[in-house]
Amino acid sequence: DLKLDPNPMRWGPMPLEEADGSSQRVNFVEGMRTLMGAGDPAAKAGLAIHFYSFNADMIPANDGGDGDIVNTHMYNSDGDLLIVPQAGSLLLLTELGRLIVHPTEICVIPRGIVFSVNIHQSEVSPSKAAARGYILEIFKGHFALPELGPIGSNGLANPRDFLYPSAWYDETKNTASNAKFDIVNKFGNELFVRTTDHSPFNVVAWHGTYSPFKYDLKKFCAINSVTYDHPDPSIYTVLTAQSDEPGTALADFVIFPPRIMATDDNTFRPPWFHRNVMAEFMGLIYGQYDAKREGFVPGGASLHNTMTPHGPDTDTYKRAVEADCSKPSKFEGGLAFMFETCLTLKCSKYALTCPQRQMNYAQCWDGLRNNFSGWKEGRKRGETDDACEGDNQKRAKNN
Repeated sequence: DLKLDPNPMRWGPMPLEEADGSSQRVNFVEGMRTLMGAGDPAAKAGLAIHFYSFNADMIPANDGGDGDIVNTHMYNSDGDLLIVPQAGSLLLLTELGRLIVHPTEICVIPRGIVFSVNIHQSEVSPSKAAARGYILEIFKGHFALPELGPIGSNGLANPRDFLYPSAWYDETKNTASNAKFDIVNKFGNELFVRTTDHSPFNVVAWHGTYSPFKYDLKKFCAINSVTYDHPDPSIYTVLTAQSDEPGTALADFVIFPPRIMATDDNTFRPPWFHRNVMAEFMGLIYGQYDAKREGFVPGGASLHNTMTPHGPDTDTYKRAVEADCSKPSKFEGGLAFMFETCLTLKCSKYALTCPQRQMNYAQCWDGLRNNFSGWKEGRKRGETDDACEGDNQKRAKNN
């Protein structure tokens, strides 16, 4: 039930309900909400973007009670999952091993790998446990490092910084305990469940490269301009999944990390105003985004779909044009990211109607005004500027 809408959109964060007894217990699978997508997993084409917010483990601790303990596991037949925690660290249990994934880290779970997601309890008391974040799901291909081209052999996300799990297995059976094992299969955008008598985490050893992995975004080696102008944000690509059209991606995962801006004093340092053949979904892990300090908050999101115009809000624009750009400055106020795709995204009913949607988002540009009228007073449309014409002739002669 997805619908097209070309308007710019923004959402506040999903509620982060602590497991204090006053709120409903919700695990990772139950706490997922689809925001938007395109394509069809049955045709292995397209992607989807989800929020998650949960306060209960998929594999709860055995408290010694008499009731059955339901252990929930999941695998995704539709594609790979890229998970971006925003609040609360995750204990990711998979059939190939375990990973602890903190905010400012990401993890990827390939298609078909069985996993469970718990809250990393060593950091919080059980009554305060809660987690929230974002998910990018691709229905075709796999995530890979972008080609570095003239950058060379090092830079951006370096292969040495990706971590993979060590083998680990669980021998629990319901014949020896009061545990039950439900396995959820996401298949064609529907959920199917079956119950087994043992844990599916029974792989005692493995080898190869088809495995979950994680990456610490703080290790990203940013490349930037040190002369003039603002490079395309694709220069901050961490992982990509290529499309069938050269030069465009089914999905790019891009971050905007703390970094030095050292351009000349005539460069507008925030992202410029633009329209894009790619659709741009953005989220904020912590702090502030340098193009929008108000309204775009940690745990929230925005969407600027294919060819939807957007750019810095009015306040950011005013600060940027008045700022002293003669010296380097450091953007260190936050960590934002972008899911970028060549597909036009359709929004779910939840995304369009949830209370977190900021219906007045487009008003952030209301204060922008025309800053160029009057520079050539008396000049009419179609008239030739002699000085400009002469300059063009001079350049043509030099060329």
